[in-house]
Amino acid sequence: MYKLGMYGGSFNPPHLGHVNDIIEASAMCKKLYVVLSYSNNRDEIDHRERFKWLKLLTKEMDWVKVIEVFDNDNSKETYNWEKGRDAIVAKIDGKLDVVFCGDDYKNTNRFEKLYPDCTIHYFSRDIIKISSTEIRKNPMKYFEYLPKVVRPYYTKKIAIIGTESCGKSTLVRNLAKLYNTTYVEELGREVCDNAGGIDNMTPEDFPEIMFRHKVRELEAIKEANRVLFIDTEAIITTYYLKLLFEGTKEKINQIIEIGNSISKLNNNYLYIFLEPDVKWVQDGTRTYGEDEVRENNNKMLKEMLKERNIDYKIINGDYYNRFQEMRELVNKLIG
Repeated sequence: MYKLGMYGGSFNPPHLGHVNDIIEASAMCKKLYVVLSYSNNRDEIDHRERFKWLKLLTKEMDWVKVIEVFDNDNSKETYNWEKGRDAIVAKIDGKLDVVFCGDDYKNTNRFEKLYPDCTIHYFSRDIIKISSTEIRKNPMKYFEYLPKVVRPYYTKKIAIIGTESCGKSTLVRNLAKLYNTTYVEELGREVCDNAGGIDNMTPEDFPEIMFRHKVRELEAIKEANRVLFIDTEAIITTYYLKLLFEGTKEKINQIIEIGNSISKLNNNYLYIFLEPDVKWVQDGTRTYGEDEVRENNNKMLKEMLKERNIDYKIINGDYYNRFQEMRELVNKLIG
């Protein structure tokens, strides 16, 4: 067993090939350094994100330490290997006796020159045939090669929005089944039931809906398979807040700002707006079933989206057509 080893890379992003190499290297060393190399001049995933992933991947390995080394190079082709080595050695506590790398460097003699006093151990790239470059070009195609902690970064989030009784919940559930993934259900109905009905709700119930809904999203995306479907969003919660408490503007303004702030965090959503052109169905919590009221509320919601510069795609028609259109859209999105 080696005393002190090092395995480095840009891990942009880390994939299962990297995971395999880290496990093998850790099994051969009393202490292993996993070195993340990064530069602000290269087109890379934020180094803090990559560092977090590596820490999560090695958190049960007490003898593995993740460190970062910074450089100013613009690309791997111009990377100064000698300077990089010096930065690594300066951060490592002890004398290296083994350096791990992929066998694509085997005939270059590069690491033998950089670390003449170390054993150079080459990992076979044939064990798990994937590269970070391939993943960056088409993450959906190679999603299965991403570690679980990395997958949320590439998962596509689709928020299904619209006014009352336009089929959001049913569509979200059906899409999640079809794509074998998770979804985030609407939370407002649960809070409404707990309050004893819509007439008993207060403005203070609405921040709870927003925050708990966001927490559920953060949990659901950890188990998602390429895409996450989300039933409504913070902007819809503020929409209902305005409908219910129209005459108490001063009281609700602060809550509306909370919703706006959460919506800004959701700027990576794909928004799908369902028109209210299906039959209104009473589920025990709904109050806006008249055609004229539905149309006015629909206009109000679209105006709120416009004010917040939220782009969305409209889907209408019967339930069958909606499902067909969504399936086509998602298939294009995830390839």
